[in-house]
Amino acid sequence: MRRNVLADRLPGLVIDRYDRVLVLKLYSVAWLPHLRAVLAGLDSAAPADAVVLRLSRAVQRQAEALHGLTDGTTLAGTLAANPVIFRENGLLFEADVLDGQKTGFFLDQRENRARVEGLAAGRETLNVFAYTGGFSLYAARGGAPAVLSLDSSAPALAAARRNFALNRDLPAVAAARHELLVADAFTALAGLAQSGRRFDLVVVDPPAFAKQQAEIPAALKSYQRLAELALAVLRPRGTLVMASCSSRVSADDFFAAVRRGAARAGRLLHEFAHTGHPVDHPIGLAEGAYLKGLYAQADEAAASSWRDAGSGL
Repeated sequence: MRRNVLADRLPGLVIDRYDRVLVLKLYSVAWLPHLRAVLAGLDSAAPADAVVLRLSRAVQRQAEALHGLTDGTTLAGTLAANPVIFRENGLLFEADVLDGQKTGFFLDQRENRARVEGLAAGRETLNVFAYTGGFSLYAARGGAPAVLSLDSSAPALAAARRNFALNRDLPAVAAARHELLVADAFTALAGLAQSGRRFDLVVVDPPAFAKQQAEIPAALKSYQRLAELALAVLRPRGTLVMASCSSRVSADDFFAAVRRGAARAGRLLHEFAHTGHPVDHPIGLAEGAYLKGLYAQADEAAASSWRDAGSGL
């Protein structure tokens, strides 16, 4: 469950709920003088066992303004255990609310995970940048017979294994073969293609590639390369799902980069869905529209068409 408090008027504050624990993340020190009021409002609107403070890296660097507050401080109540086990759409997950990325989990991808579940029946699935296996677990419950979770972080994939174990009472999850691969995504995708591994559904959900304006060109090249590599391991008429969480990269530029990658791979994309923010992630300013997703069926393109489309890259 997610509550983004006053995001349309005072951006820089995010509050995510995991079972009976609230995680309050600050992206601006401007909120510090108002913490008492925020906590009082939360106690009235969303009572919890604990409220944990998380600070963005930019905020953590402003030590003088923090007056001793640190990332992971419990502001109210008692945190009985970490990670916190919570339920999302009937699936159990763990959230590391003290040290995990963002607030401990990527709740903003909840609707995309559910969409992937609806596409997964009978499809061998590859989840790239899998983190703790959110897309992987949804695919398994959706009927994927085999799921490969790929990430460069061994601890994250260990959490993915535990998340599967939490849901082994579900027949589809128990039946799915779940494989873990700790590796760099770009290198591993090239290796999988070279070894002849192929999948029916490929999900690519990388971290933000452009955290500064100057990084946008490199980010677009990375999205293009990832699309090319992902399509090299996707079976004919398979489904590609790609997402971007880089706020500085527009949706149009991101989609164009994916299409260029498809052209270089000699694949023709039939895009059937574009997605953005869920309703509980309100956008109060244009720069806040960071999340975008592309869903496409990939066919083999005629040689002349993909050469023309990929020219100049």
